[in-house]
Amino acid sequence: MRILILNPVSTNMWNQITERVLKQVACSSTELTIENLDDGPESIESDLDVVLAAPYVVKKVIEAEDKKYDAVVINCFDDPGLEAAREKTSILVLGIGETSIITALQLGYKFAVISTGEKSKASYDLKALKLGVRERLAYASGIPIHVLELRGDIEKTKQMLLEEAMKAVEQYYAEVIVLGCGGMIGLAEWLSEKLKVPVIDPTITTFKVAEALTSIGLKHSRRYLYRID
Repeated sequence: MRILILNPVSTNMWNQITERVLKQVACSSTELTIENLDDGPESIESDLDVVLAAPYVVKKVIEAEDKKYDAVVINCFDDPGLEAAREKTSILVLGIGETSIITALQLGYKFAVISTGEKSKASYDLKALKLGVRERLAYASGIPIHVLELRGDIEKTKQMLLEEAMKAVEQYYAEVIVLGCGGMIGLAEWLSEKLKVPVIDPTITTFKVAEALTSIGLKHSRRYLYRID
């Protein structure tokens, strides 16, 4: 199977680490490609960034279908261009936000999302509401750091994530932690060991879901929701 991981930003700074981590978990039969956008925002930290990135995401997904990819993973928790890309193409398209939240429901009753930015709570409350799982969201927050700074001092990032996740578990009774940014790739296992609860790495999880669905021939329905043939 051929899977494209699309970092929906105009910088390639995430490509190498994404490829390195995913190759460790990929099936031997999977052809894995990592790409970023040719244009658009350098990071996605607002609704405006999501809107600016979306047209370039859709263009990349259309190109991926033309190149005979089986699936595309949009590697941003805000899932920019997800529905439009599904509407315009017939290949499997997954966003790491939607996929990791749905996966969390299978691992515990209440989940928490820990992302970047101190205004994240309202955004992910709304995302859970749109997905119909708001009553399962125990806690949402963001650590006070910008996306492009996440890997600058990785130990500082890990400690900030641990503090917020610990609060979610101990004060809000979250049973599962979802990391709310693709830039946090590779940190879930360490956090899970510290917290003693499942911690979902959204990029790894969504990639493996893409492999599984592709292997059994499943992709999104185009029966009613999407209005472009």
